[in-house]
Amino acid sequence: MFYFNNNFGGVFLKVKDLMTKKVITIDKYDSIKKACEKLIDYDIGLLVITNEKREVIGVITDRDIMVRLVAKSDTLEKTVDDIMTHSAITIDKDDDITEALAKMKDYQLRRLPVINKKMELVGIITLSDLSICKQTNELINDLMYELSLPNPQKEKPLKYLRA
Repeated sequence: MFYFNNNFGGVFLKVKDLMTKKVITIDKYDSIKKACEKLIDYDIGLLVITNEKREVIGVITDRDIMVRLVAKSDTLEKTVDDIMTHSAITIDKDDDITEALAKMKDYQLRRLPVINKKMELVGIITLSDLSICKQTNELINDLMYELSLPNPQKEKPLKYLRA
C-alpha cells in the first residue's frame, strides 16, 4: 500500500465530493446480452450488481464478458451471475480520496462502487472522476503507471476474485 498526502491547500477531499451519484446497475439473474446492451447504451465499462437492499453483491465489466465468456466461445444466454465478480471491492462515501486511489492501485482497478454506512450503493468513483480534480493529477499519474504494468492480475487482484 502507498500513502498519499490529501491536504490540498487545506481542503481534505472525500469520495462523496468526486463520485458519480447515478450508477447503472443490473440484476444478477439478467442475461449477459442485457448486460452488453446496458454497457453500450450508457457507454460505460462496468455494471454494479445489487440485491433488493441496494447492497453491492458484485460487478461485471466489459472485460469480464470478453475474458470469461466470449474468449471461451460461451453463450450469451448465461446470466450475469455466471460471470460477475462476486466479491467487489467497494469504498465508503466518507473515505478520503487517497483511500480510493490506494484501493485502485492495490487491486489494479479503474472504478470503485461507493457505499454508505448501511452498505447501500450510493455512487461510483472512477479514474475519470478523480482526474477532473486538478489537485489529484500527480496522484493519478502514479496510479496510471501502476495500472499499466504488464500482467497486473497475477497476485492481489486474483486473490479477491477467488473469494
